[in-house]
Amino acid sequence: MTTIISGARKVCLLTGASGTIGSAIARALKASSTSWHIIVIGRRPPTQESSAPFFDTYLSANLTDESSVNSNLDYYFDNLDMSMQSLNRLDLLINCAGCSLGNVPLVDLSADTFREVLEVNLVAPFILSKWAMIKMASNTVPAVSDGGGCGRIINIGSIAVEAPRLHSLPYTVSKVALSGLTRCLSIEGRYLAKTTKSSNTVREDASFVAVCQINPGNVRSAIMSEEEAARREKEEGFVNVDDLGMYVAMVANLPLGANVLESTIMPTRQPLIGRG
Repeated sequence: MTTIISGARKVCLLTGASGTIGSAIARALKASSTSWHIIVIGRRPPTQESSAPFFDTYLSANLTDESSVNSNLDYYFDNLDMSMQSLNRLDLLINCAGCSLGNVPLVDLSADTFREVLEVNLVAPFILSKWAMIKMASNTVPAVSDGGGCGRIINIGSIAVEAPRLHSLPYTVSKVALSGLTRCLSIEGRYLAKTTKSSNTVREDASFVAVCQINPGNVRSAIMSEEEAARREKEEGFVNVDDLGMYVAMVANLPLGANVLESTIMPTRQPLIGRG
């Protein structure tokens, strides 16, 4: 565990901060009007410049292992010193960690690879969301101006939910399933006290978690080959990752009484509509 700075008003837990999209989201949150204390969790710490840090605390955990996630998060929050007790809460979870494991034809796709993608893209968000809802239920209910809610969960999906590409079976299936998880969590979040069995500590009529999914289209990344990047640039275009980060931050900073259940942010030229 590494703690760099503290003293923010709202607390965010973020996965995938080592990636292009995750780090852009963290930077956008830090630059937004809301003061965020950002905790990143994953197998390895992101690299950040000391002159402009985009996260405050790093926790090491295997995101697909429920006991690893729970024990590391519980230990961190249970051992905050007195000067950081105002940060003993959770206002936002962003599930951004993900993998695709390349483009593999069905005949070459192993069940082990299929399971591995599902573990990272679906099981990990389930584990984090379960822990987050329980933690959020212990938050003091915010002022009425914030809509009466206790927190928000944002899942980062993919445009593949609506229009998959060839040879993307594990990735696409995992993101479609993530959409189902998002919708189920949204219902669970409406009834937070019953969901978390915390009816003695939260008001059932004024406590909820807003849950949503944001599906990006083409975003340039280091894992994309130069040839594929050139093709997409010519035929489809890319969303600037900083614009994507700003959009996620905008949703994150909405009053909790308002939610964007599922949305797509993509290059204007990307052929989502009219593929075939």
